[in-house]
Amino acid sequence: MSTEFGGSLAAYDPAVTTWAVSLRHGLVTAVAWTFTHLGGTLGLTALTVLACGFFLLRGQRRHALVLAGAMIGSSLLTVLLKLLFARSRPSTSLLLGQPASSWSFPSGHAFNTGVFMGVLAGFVLFSAMAPARKALATAAACTVIALVGLSRVYLAYHWLTDVLAGWAIALAWLCAVGVTALTVNRRPPALPAGLGPRAPGGHPRISQE
Repeated sequence: MSTEFGGSLAAYDPAVTTWAVSLRHGLVTAVAWTFTHLGGTLGLTALTVLACGFFLLRGQRRHALVLAGAMIGSSLLTVLLKLLFARSRPSTSLLLGQPASSWSFPSGHAFNTGVFMGVLAGFVLFSAMAPARKALATAAACTVIALVGLSRVYLAYHWLTDVLAGWAIALAWLCAVGVTALTVNRRPPALPAGLGPRAPGGHPRISQE
């Protein structure tokens, strides 16, 4: 049962879903569909390709590699975690749209949108841009992430705890990606083949192996 999944917090899932369904209105539904498509597989794939292409055109190859790697990893993790937890989705009687074929936990929309927007916001935060632009980028990223995740509850594709888990896992994955990127970026350049540490006289030692 969904109310037993994840402990006491999940016990509120049915009530939250019922409340979200009661808020449905034509304009709100249109906005929800816009953001749920934005955070779907097709939407994020297109956005990732466009963003990577933009970075490559600007000569920011590392940015493109980090974003592509982060999104490929989060997509694979989404599939594995869904198979691992195998949680059922809310009742199709509440659903707006066609039923999804995958499991419910965690929300892939929340997870992958969090990673995509988080990486882009991270590029801005670690750049030389003005503080005002950094604050704007952070606010924009958080807004998009929130709206995509909440749209999944509103449309009854996910329980609230699915979305919360997606956000939490996205944060953990972003930390892992950030640490990896910084570690690789700080790695000293490799010495030419055959050259080792310099001898006391200042001449490089020739490897005898």
